[in-house]
Amino acid sequence: MAVFQNNRDPIERLYWLGWAFFIIVLLLFSRLWYLSVASFDHYDRVARRNHIRTVRVLAARGPIEDRNGRILVENTYGFDLMLFRDEKPGLDRTLQFLAKFLQVSREELEERLREASHYSLYQPVVVSQGLTLDQISFLMARRSDHPLLDIVERPRRFYPHGKLAAHVLGYVGEISSDELSRPGLEAHRAGDVIGKSGIERVGNQDLAGRNGVRRIRVDSQGRAFEELAPIATTAGEGQQLTIDLGIQEVTEAALEGYTGAIVVLDPGSGEILAMASRPTFDPNEFATRISSSRWKELTTHPGRPFQNRSIQNGFPPGSVFKIVMALAGLESQVINSRQRVLCTGSQRLFGHDFRCSAAGGHGWVDLEAALQYSCNIYFYQLGRNLGIDRIQAFARQFGLGQKTGIDLPGEIRGLVPSREWKRETKGTPWYPGETISVSIGQGPILATPLQMAVAVGAVATGRLVQPHLRRPAPGDSRGEPQTVFAPERLEEIRTGLWRAVNQSGTAQRARVEGFEVAGKTGTVQTIGRSSRERMGPAARVSRFRSTAWFVGYAPASNPQVVVAVILEQAGSGGAVAAPVAQKILQAFHSRNAPSDVGLPVMARAPDLSTPP
Repeated sequence: MAVFQNNRDPIERLYWLGWAFFIIVLLLFSRLWYLSVASFDHYDRVARRNHIRTVRVLAARGPIEDRNGRILVENTYGFDLMLFRDEKPGLDRTLQFLAKFLQVSREELEERLREASHYSLYQPVVVSQGLTLDQISFLMARRSDHPLLDIVERPRRFYPHGKLAAHVLGYVGEISSDELSRPGLEAHRAGDVIGKSGIERVGNQDLAGRNGVRRIRVDSQGRAFEELAPIATTAGEGQQLTIDLGIQEVTEAALEGYTGAIVVLDPGSGEILAMASRPTFDPNEFATRISSSRWKELTTHPGRPFQNRSIQNGFPPGSVFKIVMALAGLESQVINSRQRVLCTGSQRLFGHDFRCSAAGGHGWVDLEAALQYSCNIYFYQLGRNLGIDRIQAFARQFGLGQKTGIDLPGEIRGLVPSREWKRETKGTPWYPGETISVSIGQGPILATPLQMAVAVGAVATGRLVQPHLRRPAPGDSRGEPQTVFAPERLEEIRTGLWRAVNQSGTAQRARVEGFEVAGKTGTVQTIGRSSRERMGPAARVSRFRSTAWFVGYAPASNPQVVVAVILEQAGSGGAVAAPVAQKILQAFHSRNAPSDVGLPVMARAPDLSTPP
């Protein structure tokens, strides 16, 4: 019996061993079926990528030209060092080599790889740009030792005029993971270069072109041994702007040393001839990978150099808002050009003393004289009679408090207040004294330099235009300018603006010999008059200086150009902004030399010391 039992144990073991063997074979067969049949397409792609590397070839972006065909932005070519990450065994050794070659830390390289985590594993990463010939020679001699590295010639954006028109042109950079899902960028992939701001951004779809592909056959060690037929690139289309390079250069030079902005506009068509903002930046810094320290320096700069003050900053318009007030008064028949107001230097309204710019007063002033000498008292009374809601309604007819629609990103609306606005935003009622401040462009009212340029252009021509920077393609029609004001009303205001420049008014330093200029200055205080008087000389330091405005047009009888200037913490409009505008107007006149400009010689300004 014992012998029988012993013979049975080996048989049972063989039985269970057979089943175990069968299950193992079945599992292996299932796995083989999964790999060779169910996942064939996936692993076929992986296998192909293992022996054919693809390198995305960037297309050259289209050039950007000024209105006369002069180059503002073009391309150069440089050599970049690419790193493949698909061969893990050799990656660590290559990173060690790169750290020594590029003289950077291993951590910096690994951070670059983390930044490219949204890339496909089989897409190379740029680890260095703008290689020198010595660097290229050094790398080529060691190419067989580091097959994960490749040197690629790529187009690079070049801005030949440096900082000139930087806020208009914008800059380019590698697309981020967030931007990959942004509307209009669906055709782009990780590693592509796109426009980040300015015209580079709004025109990106046309400028970008179509990228190509370079295909390389490699061996099992990742070494290249055959170049396959590439997919060619298609260069981007060029863009022509309304900017005049010569006027832009003069504008940039006139703004040098100031914080502020200047807009030069054709009031008939809405074409922007020049647009400058300070502080600024050099877009060439972004043509290659900018260092994190430099990026931090730019983004934390107190002057906000990336901000286009022409359209992205709102400023109290100061006395240039009196142009809007004047037309509102005439259109609503609250005033007429013959009425006079006595200015004694101050006036008490709603329990507060409001002062004029002339301590001793201007005497008796009518509308034209009030514009000529920028009499606050005249406009205080006009504002009291109009009321804030009527002021807002007329300001919006000038395009204030709303976007102009310029073809640049980031434009703000500005602000023209009303009773309803204050109730909704502050939860408090509007007080009559606030209307008095708004009537001379102070208080809760904000306008951009571009908005003021468009508004003054409307006074000059009687029509409100949509400003633009890109010249329309053939057959592409823009909205027609809107006729918004009665010509007879405008003539009285135009005369006052002419007198402000040409008859010893506040804007006389904008005068150009042989080129009849009409315009208005503005001075926005950063601290109150009482604080300024209390501080004495200390109030003259830069952070307490007033913001200076000038807006004007020329020639007065046939307007061809509008200039809007704002200089932050620079002083009075007549002292600093008007001379800056003069330089630009003088340059425009010298280049265009119109043969028949100017108004007829005007009558002598009335004696302001006697009553009407």
